[in-house]
Amino acid sequence: MTRVILISGASGSGKTTFADSLAEHYRSGGFRVAVFSSDAFFRDTLPKMISPADGREYPDWNHPTSADTVRFAETVETAKSSGEYDYVISEGVNVLCYGELLALADVKIFVDASPEMRLYRRIVRNMKLMGLSAEEIGEYYLKCARYREAEFCLPSSSVADMRVDNEWGFDVEKESFKIEKHFN
Repeated sequence: MTRVILISGASGSGKTTFADSLAEHYRSGGFRVAVFSSDAFFRDTLPKMISPADGREYPDWNHPTSADTVRFAETVETAKSSGEYDYVISEGVNVLCYGELLALADVKIFVDASPEMRLYRRIVRNMKLMGLSAEEIGEYYLKCARYREAEFCLPSSSVADMRVDNEWGFDVEKESFKIEKHFN
């Protein structure tokens, strides 16, 4: 039987790191694992938002409609029903907002860290991966991302079955034990 695990958390909380670590943990135990990120399902044309901070229009990477949720859910459903995997792990900022994914989930996890830690991680990541300056990253976060986090991501934590504190890292073995309790 394939188990579907959804992992959400605000940008920089460590959800991708947790998903990858969990997948590696299961694989080392001989399990077959598929991992899908909502980042792979961003729409070609993003929705726009008017920033409450400055009234300007910005591309909205953090709205639930920024991802093609139907295609994302179909991908997870196909992996689940294929019989090829023991675990299907899906992660992303708004995965707990997507009814199509919630219907497939066996356990829903919210990864948490303080706003300061998340912003620091976001700056380091986006400078390295996207070549953005700290000012560009900070400005977008302060003018856009934090509003969408407060509107969608953070409230969606209420549907989570468990939380993982990732302020200074996590113990994947301990957390996987907690996850397994939800399957029994």
